[in-house]
Amino acid sequence: MTIVPGKLYAALKATGTPEQYAQAAAQEVGELREEPMALANGLNALTSEVKRASAGLDDVRTEVTKLNTEAAKLNVAVSDLRSEFHYLRGRFDVLLWAVGIDAAATIAILGVLLRR
Repeated sequence: MTIVPGKLYAALKATGTPEQYAQAAAQEVGELREEPMALANGLNALTSEVKRASAGLDDVRTEVTKLNTEAAKLNVAVSDLRSEFHYLRGRFDVLLWAVGIDAAATIAILGVLLRR
C-alpha cells in the first residue's frame, strides 16, 4: 500500500515542496504505515507468549490447590493432636490430684498409727 506515500509525494511536489523534502515526507509516512503492522505482529507474538505462560500458571494453580488440600489435612491432624493432648493433660491432672490425696491420707493414717 505504498499508494498513499506516492500520492503524498505528488501532492507535495504539486505545492512546490523541494524534491528532498517531498521524498523524505513520503518515505516517513510509508515507514509510519509499516509500524502498526510490526506492532500487530509483536502483539500477536506477545499474546502467544502470554497464553503459554498462562498454561504454565494453570499447572502452578493445580499444584497450589493440592498443597492447600494437604495443608488443610495437616491442620485437621494438628487439631486432633491438640485435642488428644488436652484430654491426656486433664487425665494427668486428675491422676496427680488422686496421688496427692492418697499421699495425704497415707500420711494422716501413719500419723495416727505412730502416735499409739
